[in-house]
Amino acid sequence: MPICKNCHKRIERFNKDRCPVCGVENPFEGMNSDTVEITTDINVDNINIDYHPRTKSTMLLLFVLVGFTGIPFFYLRRKKAALLEIIFSLVLCGLGVLFGWLIHLDWVYNIIIGVALMYFINILTGFIFYFTQNLKDGQGEFVI
Repeated sequence: MPICKNCHKRIERFNKDRCPVCGVENPFEGMNSDTVEITTDINVDNINIDYHPRTKSTMLLLFVLVGFTGIPFFYLRRKKAALLEIIFSLVLCGLGVLFGWLIHLDWVYNIIIGVALMYFINILTGFIFYFTQNLKDGQGEFVI
């Protein structure tokens, strides 16, 4: 509670115009006791909220269906990881083809082995991301 500048008694802030004990005007010494209206109306119609949270279920679906294209990482707003995913998928597919060639399989089976290896790794990556606690996207927002 503030103190009156004249009688040095404690008074409430509501008595800012006159001290109830001694009657002096403006009893607060060096204090600005102006009130501010804090209950003004806020127009929420003009607020532009551009927040679209990323979901783990959509992310997992993207990993399962088109994970080799890097789209799940673009969805998570991680451009560098998406480009690395594309390169990694091509390398995995190439390794699968090379493995099939080394064991003398037909070229169709080589491609099937490469694509299957690529899909298996992407699905595994999707489940790892899905079960990660407190996963954040590239802008630091939580993936729900």
